[in-house]
Amino acid sequence: MRRSTEMAREFPHCEVLGVDLAPVPLPPESLTPNCRFEMDDISLGLSHLKGQFDVVFARAIGLGLKDFRKSLADVQECLRPGGILIWIDADFDMYSGWPMVYRPFRSSANPNGSCAQRTLYGKLV
Repeated sequence: MRRSTEMAREFPHCEVLGVDLAPVPLPPESLTPNCRFEMDDISLGLSHLKGQFDVVFARAIGLGLKDFRKSLADVQECLRPGGILIWIDADFDMYSGWPMVYRPFRSSANPNGSCAQRTLYGKLV
């Protein structure tokens, strides 16, 4: 939310939309006219925002997503042609050894897989 208001002040000629799961605890008078917020769960998709933005910025949201790769694709769909996605987050794939080898998550089909990898991907079974 702070990033959205900072961007709106820095670029008054641009429209800024902040999206969050919870209501934004900012008094309306502290917002610039070019900044607004929407309460939304991006895990449910973003079809209503498809093709609307030149720049999308996302930071530290990956662990809260039900399906990281689907949400990443949904966010990319929000860009206009030639748009830029800036996503700052952790790497959710686990590797081990050297050279690094991808560690798939543990499952009944892969009992030697990584329990931590399974947790990161929300695979609880």
